[in-house]
Amino acid sequence: MDKKLHNRLRRLEGQLLKLHESIEGEKDCADVIPQFLAIKGALNGAYEEYIKLSLDKCAKSDDKKIKRLISMLVKA
Repeated sequence: MDKKLHNRLRRLEGQLLKLHESIEGEKDCADVIPQFLAIKGALNGAYEEYIKLSLDKCAKSDDKKIKRLISMLVKA
């Protein structure tokens, strides 16, 4: 796995744990909502990194798979 992607996923894990603790601890929504937004941004960043690294390898010379992946990306 690419180091940059691995680091992004590890940070996401930490953010999710912190969010879970905040919700479980009934923290104020003004503290929780920014955590959701940060996780959303981090997930999008990890997703984009994965796409950049993997799309070519994943669908190499497979037109049917390429069309299916493009369809999924357009819906996202």
